[in-house]
Amino acid sequence: MAKKFYVVWEGRQKGIFTDWDTCRQQIDKHAGARYKSFKTRAAAESAFRAGPHAAASKSKPAPKRSSGKGLKTYAAAEVDALDVQTKIFTDGGCEPNPGRAGSGVAVYREGRVDELWYGLYNPQGTNNTAELNALHQALLLAEQELARQLTVAIFCDSKYAIQCVTQWAIKWEQKGWQKPGGEIKNLALIQQIYALYLKLRKSVKVLHVNGHVGVEGNELADRMSIHGIDTKETAFTRFEIPADIKTVLDLRKG
Repeated sequence: MAKKFYVVWEGRQKGIFTDWDTCRQQIDKHAGARYKSFKTRAAAESAFRAGPHAAASKSKPAPKRSSGKGLKTYAAAEVDALDVQTKIFTDGGCEPNPGRAGSGVAVYREGRVDELWYGLYNPQGTNNTAELNALHQALLLAEQELARQLTVAIFCDSKYAIQCVTQWAIKWEQKGWQKPGGEIKNLALIQQIYALYLKLRKSVKVLHVNGHVGVEGNELADRMSIHGIDTKETAFTRFEIPADIKTVLDLRKG
């Protein structure tokens, strides 16, 4: 992995750091923390002098979704290239469907997996409710990241969950939460997530990735969703990340 330089404008200690662990010590749980990674020391030094607002103005915009009702699917290389500080991956699993359901989330900060979450076990759930629950937790985590003035993107492999919250709910709300041809399944959950999404949508992109195509964050979220099923954990619980992430990837997949 190429060496990075981490600028901390606001933290326990300000300056330029050459490893993520030291940087994280300065900003973790520090209200108003501001930081960003750079590929060269020269770029980091220039950004540190210029301040966080100048650095933010030079950030690359997220790729736009394809036009029409469909969703653009982001390949692994596009996920890696997206210039945001925090990337949150979600997944839900159900065995069988309907049946035992669980949700999982993987949080990457500055290109490294930093948190894993699992749980929300439901013995009588569905794959769709598990996916929606995972997206809901991702948005809650994103809200915390935004409060620290960090840039965030969410990646989900469920087109259903994404479209429910970012596209369909807009029309359903306009029509009194009704749709032609029948009931809106999972309505109460969708309404709760949609209300949160409306607060965050100007700052957080919710993007689609395919499952099991080499996107590590998606794979980790998948393992967490199944871990939630296997452990029957009803709370949403933080998973202790081992030194070797392969240990997590070797867990049972969905």
